[in-house]
Amino acid sequence: MVASSTSDAALGQVLGKRAPKTTRGRRIVKRREPQIVEDPKTALLIRGNKCSNDVQVFLRNLHRLRAPLAQLFMRPHNEHPFEEVERLEKLCSQNDHSLFAFGSSSKKRPFRLILGRLFDRRLLDMLEFGVKDFKPMESFQAPRREAVVGSKPLVIFQGAAFESSETLKRTKSLLLDFFGGARPDKVLLAGIDQVVVCSTFDAPGGASSVAARLGGSGDSGEAPVSVRRFALKQLKSGSEVPRVELEEIGPRFTLTVDRTRHPDKDRWKQSIKVPKAAKVTKVKNVSKDEMGKRTAKIHLGRQEYDAIHTVHHGEAKRKKAKAAAAAEGGQAAPQAAAAQ
Repeated sequence: MVASSTSDAALGQVLGKRAPKTTRGRRIVKRREPQIVEDPKTALLIRGNKCSNDVQVFLRNLHRLRAPLAQLFMRPHNEHPFEEVERLEKLCSQNDHSLFAFGSSSKKRPFRLILGRLFDRRLLDMLEFGVKDFKPMESFQAPRREAVVGSKPLVIFQGAAFESSETLKRTKSLLLDFFGGARPDKVLLAGIDQVVVCSTFDAPGGASSVAARLGGSGDSGEAPVSVRRFALKQLKSGSEVPRVELEEIGPRFTLTVDRTRHPDKDRWKQSIKVPKAAKVTKVKNVSKDEMGKRTAKIHLGRQEYDAIHTVHHGEAKRKKAKAAAAAEGGQAAPQAAAAQ
């Protein structure tokens, strides 16, 4: 026992972290170690020191949207993530969260939302958005607004700007992590009950004209991102594939990028690295198409048709023998005539 505690203390000194002293602490540390298949990402939603009523309702809506993979702190917090992020990293580490959403209000930014990700308990990247045209869940006349626990939400991104703009590529990745939830290997069709649609709009005038039409583009000059959430109804269609209808259940809002903090290239490569044990072993000559259908190639050796016992077994040999006999007979007839 002494040797074990000594090794824990030495490991803590090397890593710069406090070594656990109890059995429960060791279990928690072991659970937080890197795993081959990581658990679903959980989010911490924090209210800033100054927070308007709309921002508070917005944070509660985000918590309901992501529950149970979320935790909501509605007490005022004095943190300013773009100025000092250490306190926020500590809160996320203590509560074992890898995502955070920070909502606040100020004179310059009356409706501000900051989304960020952590890797190895330190900040990876962070984006600040201005929120406009917010419409909460309660304003939609839908019979059910809450998602079923264990269901898998669909996240759809539409708009060429998500592929052409580096900032919107980062926005797409962050929103996908925040709204996507868990990533199971298999999904029951009945478990898909909601869809989140994130859209950007292109026009001949470019992103600036689109931003002006939708109410401004923020400090980055990027086109705004419209976010809507729909309930997915699967109705009878007379076939195996159900008829799908969408009903908006909220929340609805528009995001404009204000400030960004991109990750370090080395840390980003480390964060997206897939361990060898998690990679799917490639099966030779087997491939999948876009719909997941498997196709395979079968390589056969040289086929000996004469050796295959079929209805016409030996027919090829008999034909060859007849052809050879006919050829020999045709050559013998002219020779006999010449001899006479």
